[in-house]
Amino acid sequence: MDPQNLLLCAISAAALDLCVLVLIISAYREKSSAKKRWQKISADMELVEQGASYQLTCDEILIGRHASADIRLSDMSVSRYHAMLGVSDGVWTITDLGSKSGTFVNGVPVKKKILHENDIIIIGSRRLTLRKRRDTKK
Repeated sequence: MDPQNLLLCAISAAALDLCVLVLIISAYREKSSAKKRWQKISADMELVEQGASYQLTCDEILIGRHASADIRLSDMSVSRYHAMLGVSDGVWTITDLGSKSGTFVNGVPVKKKILHENDIIIIGSRRLTLRKRRDTKK
């Protein structure tokens, strides 16, 4: 192989490495900005109960006993499709989906309710609290 072709191969490999590096940096920056956008949308909240916490990682979260529920509460007092959590611009709401035992926020039965930090949500015999995530890693 002549030196000119070898030099051309080395330059091509370096250019390819540089392109890969730019793509990796771009992907990292996009992931970081997407995480910041989601934290703003979600207000960085979670649901907690004694011994468990549930990360709220999408804008609609189905709560129920069924295996397809996003937050599955294995308790016969919880309906298969009990309630839906939703978020828009940092404001979380809960909607009862026609459950037998109802959905309660701070002791009051609700069909649909805007939630606030430290609200206590009763679903069946389960007591959940909406709070800011404590383990946020920036």
